[in-house]
Amino acid sequence: MTRPILVDRRRYAGRNRPRGTARFDPSWLESQRALNAATVLTDSGYVGEGDQEALVAILEQTTRAGDNVCAVLPLHISWLADPGVKLLAGEVNQHQVPVALVLEHASDPLGTQYAVNGLKYLLRQAQVPVSLLCTDISGLGAIAYGAAWAAVGVTSALRHLYPADKKGPPFKPSPARHAIVPRLMTFMNVERIAEGWARAQRHEDLDENLWRCWCTECGNRTMDRFATCTDLSLAIHNISILDALHQQVTGPDSWEQAIGDALRWYLWMQDEYHLTWDPPAFMNAWLPKSRR
Repeated sequence: MTRPILVDRRRYAGRNRPRGTARFDPSWLESQRALNAATVLTDSGYVGEGDQEALVAILEQTTRAGDNVCAVLPLHISWLADPGVKLLAGEVNQHQVPVALVLEHASDPLGTQYAVNGLKYLLRQAQVPVSLLCTDISGLGAIAYGAAWAAVGVTSALRHLYPADKKGPPFKPSPARHAIVPRLMTFMNVERIAEGWARAQRHEDLDENLWRCWCTECGNRTMDRFATCTDLSLAIHNISILDALHQQVTGPDSWEQAIGDALRWYLWMQDEYHLTWDPPAFMNAWLPKSRR
């Protein structure tokens, strides 16, 4: 593998997650160094609402952990609201170590205006690299606003941190398969994509080009193929589209433009094919009121 590799222990996930005051495992850090990981990620515990002690414990341990170590900060979403985000920025700047946020939410942690505004504030104020682990396509927005990097999950269970009290096994990846629909800039269940294609075929003015994917893996085939393709093929498609979006989104203006284009496609497909496909919450959350 020639691209950077990160290894996340996800100690912070699940019902029996330790608190952020838990000590790091030195062997976990050293094993990443031995593997030449792009950066060493701490095996942090969870930082609950207002738990400044846990936050400080992770940052202080990271300062003593040696070179090229990034403090993984698994946070209750309230840390992106005021006054939590100001406290967070202050502690991050005081300890002067790179951080990677893991945001807790039942569905989309960056699906609200306050959370997005809090992230933007942190990215503006931080004097050290800030990144996102376990995120959705919003990770591209974070990079557009100054994040060092973002890790987009391959399954819904890896695109946000489930609350500990959520029913079901949050630590297991969802069996549902999702593909990015390029024009909609959205992860969508492959069965739902196939159903949309079937409905579109009954339309007398069908434009097949709207349902084709141009990435090298898809080769301009229609996206109903996702329902039967291999997991590897689906993963290559998703990575290819993310890479293309990353090349397209170079700053806040291009990120907002990409969202605006996706929203127009949503409206078009709803009107043209009467599909009940609603845009993900993050899109309106990232847009200023003047562009909604």
